[in-house]
Amino acid sequence: MSYRPSGQVGGLNEGINTQTPESFSLIDRHSAFEGTLTSSRDLRIEGEMRGTVRCQGLLYVAEGSDVDATVEAANVTVAGQLQGNITCRGKLQILPSGRVTAKVITESLVINEGAVYEGELQMDLGSLASSSDSGRVSSGTTPAILRRFGDQNNGSSAALPPSTARKDGE
Repeated sequence: MSYRPSGQVGGLNEGINTQTPESFSLIDRHSAFEGTLTSSRDLRIEGEMRGTVRCQGLLYVAEGSDVDATVEAANVTVAGQLQGNITCRGKLQILPSGRVTAKVITESLVINEGAVYEGELQMDLGSLASSSDSGRVSSGTTPAILRRFGDQNNGSSAALPPSTARKDGE
């Protein structure tokens, strides 16, 4: 844990004006950790980490850090290097200095210009897919958005890729 004089706000909680800043866990740039790390709060890694990370809040991999781990977190932001397997229940963001080499399962992905991502990606929409019947895509049907584009061309499906062209009568 880093030391902050009373009343100073910064780090992961920047912009929040509170009397006592919310605490978070920290692996500083002079530290290396190997094993399983579980945190019910935000976690900032500035050093080296090997193993498994389970974080109920935001996992922030700082610039200059090196993480080789299986990650399970609510949200992940990467400014350093992260490799392994990532399961993110919310948003995975790779900042311009970030390098991710991983198999990723996430609900939302943001890759900033200059960032590098290599690996396998699975977008898990979870609750979003079940909240709307009109947006559902099932095997053998054309997604609603593609049907709308096709309808704008006088009912023609010529604008649709061959694999998603509508059948007669749809």
